[in-house]
Amino acid sequence: MTAKTAHQGGDCAPSTREQELRQLESDLNNREVCLIEREIKALRLQEEVDRLRPLSGLYRVVKAVATERKLDSLLEVIARETQMMLKCDRCSVWVLDPVKAELWTQVAQGLVGHHTIQTPLHGTSIVSECARKSQVINIPDAYADPRFDSEVDMRTGYRTHSILCVPMRNRSGSVIGVFQVLNKVGGPFTSDDEDWLEGLTAVAAGLIEQAQAYDEIERFAEKTLETLAQTIDKRDPLTAGHSVRVTSYSLLIGQAMKVPDDEIDVLRYSALLHDYGKIGVKETTLWKPGRLTPEEYKEVQKHAQITFELLSTLPFTARLAQVPYIASCHHEKIDGTGYYRGLKGQDIPFLARIIAVADVFDALTSVRHYRNRMPIDKVSEIMQAGKDNHFETACVEAFYKLSAHQVLKVMESERGLRVPREIEVFKDVSWHRLVELLCGSQPKRGEDGYKSAFEQIYNANLPPDYKPLD
Repeated sequence: MTAKTAHQGGDCAPSTREQELRQLESDLNNREVCLIEREIKALRLQEEVDRLRPLSGLYRVVKAVATERKLDSLLEVIARETQMMLKCDRCSVWVLDPVKAELWTQVAQGLVGHHTIQTPLHGTSIVSECARKSQVINIPDAYADPRFDSEVDMRTGYRTHSILCVPMRNRSGSVIGVFQVLNKVGGPFTSDDEDWLEGLTAVAAGLIEQAQAYDEIERFAEKTLETLAQTIDKRDPLTAGHSVRVTSYSLLIGQAMKVPDDEIDVLRYSALLHDYGKIGVKETTLWKPGRLTPEEYKEVQKHAQITFELLSTLPFTARLAQVPYIASCHHEKIDGTGYYRGLKGQDIPFLARIIAVADVFDALTSVRHYRNRMPIDKVSEIMQAGKDNHFETACVEAFYKLSAHQVLKVMESERGLRVPREIEVFKDVSWHRLVELLCGSQPKRGEDGYKSAFEQIYNANLPPDYKPLD
């Protein structure tokens, strides 16, 4: 019995091992099946992502219109999304100028440091042919196509392989530009790529038309406002250009103080129109060759209120709605002694505080009926003494940190002549440091010629019969 039992026990062991091996094999097979199924699902998911990528790109392009009106920025968004949608290396957007009969790159990805590329509509380039014939051009091997000009590659160090060009048509069917994409990842562009890019150009064309119309309106509005400002300046040839210079100084200060982009236009138009109310002041008072009487000064002060009243009648957009108010506050003072509202400190709009600095500086450094340009040491004395009573200190300090070259470039436009080349020497010195040198500071290495160069520029061709301000 013992031997038999042992023999039976010996028969059980191999059977159990076989079962374990079969179970292990089954488990491995099941795991392998699961892995394969997972891989298949991942591949299908990737295929679905790839299939939906162009749709998401189209959605983002359309969405961009809700927040972006500038043509340049809009085209940058379109080019970026096109690159992602088609998995290509570069995208260029060519816009047709029908007047000049040429195409030019509004957006050209990858051409860092290169200027805008232009090509004639009736030229031999692939882009020109696409626009001229209004046909899709799909080239799998650029260097094998006789239409391809390799000179651009030689100039930029880029290597073009595949090209897809699609004409961009407006609602009337006329070609307004060309989308060009280069170097499809993984091979040449497909017919699906052509379909997607044609769909994108159909969407983009409408957006570009809209943005171009918006740009035209903006340019018209800006030119109209410039003309309004110049009508005031040109009443008196001696003060012509004052509003433009104040605008230039204000923008330099604003940029130095990191005024947000959406407020820069408000600053520009407010500065440009800050003296518009002078249209309501008698010319005999404005042109008086000497000190104003208290009564005459009160009359001149009215121009701030007149500026507000006149500009408030203009249909400014919501974005520029504050222009009349800001423009009319440029004579307010931090200590509350300004006019016409008598605002104080932070109650004065920030942009108006910038304009106040620019306005006074230009007035002091320009020729007037009763005086010559004021000596810079006296100008600086007035500007520094005005901190925290007349001016916002931060605005004055931001102005003094500007490059002397920037300041002089604006200042010398007062002459109505070409800005002298001698100004170039001041690119590496701040206005603050230049003023220190003009006021007697000891020159450091490389600063020896600044004072004499400045005096030669500043005092050139000044009318000899004008008396200095006492």
